[in-house]
Amino acid sequence: MVAAAGCANQPAADPAPQTKETDEQTTVVAATSGVSNPFSYEKDGQLTGYDVEVLKAIFEGLPEYKLEIEIIEFEGILNGLDNGRYQLGVNNFSSNPERREKYNFSLPVIENANVFVVRKDDETLKSLEDLAGYKAVTEVGNSGATLLENYNKENPDAQAEIIYTDENFVKQFEGIEAGQYDVRIISRISAEKAIQEHGFTNLKVVPFSSANSDPGSYILLAKSTDSSLYDAVNKRIKEIYEDGTLLKISEEQLGGNYLPKEELLEQ
Repeated sequence: MVAAAGCANQPAADPAPQTKETDEQTTVVAATSGVSNPFSYEKDGQLTGYDVEVLKAIFEGLPEYKLEIEIIEFEGILNGLDNGRYQLGVNNFSSNPERREKYNFSLPVIENANVFVVRKDDETLKSLEDLAGYKAVTEVGNSGATLLENYNKENPDAQAEIIYTDENFVKQFEGIEAGQYDVRIISRISAEKAIQEHGFTNLKVVPFSSANSDPGSYILLAKSTDSSLYDAVNKRIKEIYEDGTLLKISEEQLGGNYLPKEELLEQ
């Protein structure tokens, strides 16, 4: 487990969701994977990335809380929110109905719709309805996996072959380029950044939409989390949006302005 700069390098305390410190600060423990560049990753031995830097900026304006960030495998983030070990989850989390039922969602911190990554010679895959027969690679539990699983449930006679892997998505892209897999559903920013930085000359990004699709990315909060923390996080998201901090982090971490539309923060 690794704590973010300025945070205690200690595992989360069990089992209390929030623990009072002697100085009256409330400890809040957030979980992230640390392997989802550009959202959560390690650079020069330090945890950074868009989601991590946004979380730090949020809590810089909340002196009543002491933030700790732990690195854990992706599936463990949601499990930890479920059992109360963590109060927050940050890992480029998108929205879907199943997650909305289980977790509280912050205001959006980014606009980052899902896309297909396929080989450049693929002219067939334009929408989810075209997935029949495709070898689709994914990790367990992410939004792409949910879309694939729902597609197969709805199309029992025209299913995609879902291949679950522990490989990171750069390795998955290598597999697509080599013909081992056909497609990966992933966020646009991750796809574009990886293709550019790793020189995938035979891959392309194909945008698509789905019913009730939501291009936002969010901080997840456990249902057990106190409403005052939820309100404080959303208040700070609005503040760092308005004062330019969120844009600065987007430009530094993502190379451009990927902020959500202003009206989406007026909920």
